[in-house]
Amino acid sequence: MRRADPPDVPGGAGRGWGLVVYNGTGLCVRGDAGIDHKRPGALSGNLAYSHTYALTQGCGTGLSRPDGWAATRATVYRWNGSAWTVCRTSDWKYGATGQMGGEFPGPWGPELVFDWGGWQSCGQGYYGTLAAAYVWDGSAWRGGDVWSGYEYASATSFHGAQ
Repeated sequence: MRRADPPDVPGGAGRGWGLVVYNGTGLCVRGDAGIDHKRPGALSGNLAYSHTYALTQGCGTGLSRPDGWAATRATVYRWNGSAWTVCRTSDWKYGATGQMGGEFPGPWGPELVFDWGGWQSCGQGYYGTLAAAYVWDGSAWRGGDVWSGYEYASATSFHGAQ
């Protein structure tokens, strides 16, 4: 019998892929978060994902910002039965942002793929990624956190993403 599922979001972060974490005068910041772990017989890895994008006001097209003006970080959390606790955290990754054209247009910015070590790092249980997505606007860092949702990781089981 499986324990009750944990609450979905640590710290009140928004959940989703392409979530807007800041929308102000002249700047919109969007972030992505993801979690994966190795599963027998499946193409998978012990990876956490975080991405940051700077967009024009109103969250339209990609906004060009110089190298170092955007940042992302992935923090992997584990549910301990009563609270989400930090398992592993990546370093910050800084970069530029902009808009791609051509066949696959869209915004781009710093992205991070972090090997968090899988269930062996902090024990079997529920895991999720809290991705930080921030852009410097010339006077302050603007942005916030995005939650990946969670999945159950152990040596033999996979209960699916929530």
